[in-house]
Amino acid sequence: MKKPDLLILVVVWELLSAFFALMGLLSVAIIVFPDATVSMLGTALPGFIFGISIIVLILLSYIIISIIAAIGIINNRNWGRIMGIVQAALSIFAPPMGTVAGILILVYLLRPDVEGYFKSVESNGSIQENTDK
Repeated sequence: MKKPDLLILVVVWELLSAFFALMGLLSVAIIVFPDATVSMLGTALPGFIFGISIIVLILLSYIIISIIAAIGIINNRNWGRIMGIVQAALSIFAPPMGTVAGILILVYLLRPDVEGYFKSVESNGSIQENTDK
C-alpha cells in the first residue's frame, strides 16, 4: 500500500507543537526563576508553586506525546498514529491554530485509507511502495 501523502505535514505539526510547548516551558522558567519567587514571600507562594508545577507537567507531557507521535509516524508505526490522534485531540485546546490543525489531523489520521496503511505496514513488517512507472 502506498504511503499517504500528507503524513509529512502531520509530522511537521507534531514537531512544531513540541517546539512551541518547549518555548512555553522556557518562558515559564524565565518568569519563575529567580525574581518571581523572591517577590512572593507571602501566603501566595504555595499556590504559586503548585500552579507553576501543574503548568510544567502539562507542557512536559505534551512535548513527550508530540515527539513520540512524530517518531512513530516517521517509522510507520500504528502506535505513532494513535499518539498523533491523542496529540491532535490535545491541540484542539490551543486556539486558534491548534484547534484548526488538531481537527484537520484528527480527521486525516482517522481516515480509513490512513488507518489501513498503518495496519498493513504493521502486519507486513515493512513498507511496500508502488513500483508502477
